[in-house]
Formats: sequence, C-alpha cells, structure tokens
Amino acid sequence: MDDSHYREVRENGFVRLPRLAGGKALARLRGAAACLAELARGRAASDAHFVLEAPGIGGWAAWQQGTGALPGVLRSADRIHEHVPEFDAVQRALDLAGGPVAGAAGGRAGTLVNAFLWAKPPVVGSAKPWHQDMAFAPPAFGPGEHGIVTVWIALEPATLRNGCLEFIPGSHVLGMFPHTGDRERLPGEPPVSGAVEPHVADGHLPSTPAVAVELEPGSAVMFDGMVLHRSAPNTTAGEPRTAVSFVYRVPRPAWTRTEPAVVARG
Repeated sequence: MDDSHYREVRENGFVRLPRLAGGKALARLRGAAACLAELARGRAASDAHFVLEAPGIGGWAAWQQGTGALPGVLRSADRIHEHVPEFDAVQRALDLAGGPVAGAAGGRAGTLVNAFLWAKPPVVGSAKPWHQDMAFAPPAFGPGEHGIVTVWIALEPATLRNGCLEFIPGSHVLGMFPHTGDRERLPGEPPVSGAVEPHVADGHLPSTPAVAVELEPGSAVMFDGMVLHRSAPNTTAGEPRTAVSFVYRVPRPAWTRTEPAVVARG
C-alpha cells in the first residue's frame, strides 16, 4: 500500500484496493464461501453466527423479532474464519494484516479479530443502514485505545444496482454518532417485538454527499471503523452481491476523536 492510499484512509476514511485478491486467492475465497453456503443450507432459523434473509423485514430484524426467514438463504455469517479455516489461510497468504492494514495504521500490523460473509441475494437482499463499526465493537476496542480497520473484498460485482457499500467521506474524524435501535439479543433471550436494526438517523448525518464504491470481483475497499457507511437493498432479478470482510484491531488512529460527533448541517 503506497502513501497515496494511506492519505485516502486518513482523509476520507476509506480507500479502494483494486485487484487485491485476484486469480487463485479469489477462487479460494469463493470456494470457502460455497462451503459456508453449504453449512447454512439446512438451517431454518437465524442465530448469532448465521443470519438468514427475510423478505421485506430483512434478516437482522427478522432474527431479533423471531419471525420467519428464508430457509438456507444467507444474509450474513459471523466468525467465518472459524467455521471455514480457509478464510484465515487466504487472509494470511495475502498478508492483509502486515500489508494494507499496516499501511493504514502507521506501519503497525493489525490483529485479526473477526471475519464476515455479506450476502445480498437478488430480489430479497436487504439494506444495511448507516452505521459506524466501532459502535458495535467490544469494550476492549474503545476509541481511546484501539481502532478498527476492515478489508471488504467483493466475490461478485458490487454495484449500485445490487447494493455496493456507500461511505460519507471524512465522517471518521467527527467522533461517534448516536445510533438508534435495539441491541442484538443474547442467546436465550426472548424475541424483541418490533426490533429495529441499530443505525444513525438521517437527522444526525453530515451533509457531505455519500460515495458509492463499486467493485469488481477480487477488488476491495479498506475503511476505518469510525467512517459512516451503508448498503442499499438488492432489487435486481439476478445479480447476487457477495463479499467477505476481515476486521483488524489496530492502535487508535491519531485522527480518531473519542467525544461524540457534533455535526453542523447547512
């Protein structure tokens, strides 16, 4: 990762990494994703590691409310490097922690703390609202001590049509925005009627226009854990959007503010 990439992360909160996982690496990630899909095939309900899609309401809300989901149709999967160790092997082979992540963290390698599959099936792929990843980090990841850098790799084309990621440039230096919604229920807790996925409401968003990051398969976007981002629903008839993300703990970036965001809107 060159200095220009570092400057983009520092100034905008995100940077494109074209052709990060090409050829064999992309094939390995797709093969690992197919293994995850097979693990989900017989599931009829969501849990903390496998969230199934649900038309209209979306997978996360359906899981929290205890309502019906589409059997075997993944919306997301958590800790995928433990379910399918090939994911961990690929991120090590690509040296994401010591390469691009270290480049974004002032030269210090990141520590892998989680990995996810993000699926948006055609027609039913639900939206992910505006949020900051640090809002969902464990207490040990408080912005006073650590930061988060995520490498999000497209396994299929990610486009405006099928729900690519969108970012608000510069929002990562404004502090923590208030997130509205319900916390994720713990194992054994009862369903929450009318549960709403945590998000930053429109009235709290900066006025800076959002930037959509469209990606070809094998290309990636790397972003700071404080940058605001979202993805729209996939309303296409036959264009799935599947990606994997690797999340790294890094020393708190110098630009991270620990106080709440105060946003002036024009």
